[in-house]
Amino acid sequence: MGWHARDWYLGEHAPRLFDRAGNIGPSVWWNGRIVGGWAQDGAGGIVCRYLEDVGRDAEAAVRAEAERLAPLLAGVRLSARTRGKTWLEEELTA
Repeated sequence: MGWHARDWYLGEHAPRLFDRAGNIGPSVWWNGRIVGGWAQDGAGGIVCRYLEDVGRDAEAAVRAEAERLAPLLAGVRLSARTRGKTWLEEELTA
């Protein structure tokens, strides 16, 4: 992403979404802004965490996309290999 001035799409969420080296983890976008993150839980399901109130429409749209993505993964486990896990990923996978 490369910009130091990225508050316009991140808000105050950066510490939760980036690893110690500055790499961003899986993020949830709504209306051009990052509003949360996602990870796979222990069973391989997709779990999301919102870092601000996005409303029911956004939550329903994200849930629909997570449900659409789940069968495509079909047992594949995604993991952070070339970057560290973010704070949010650690929390969601605990």
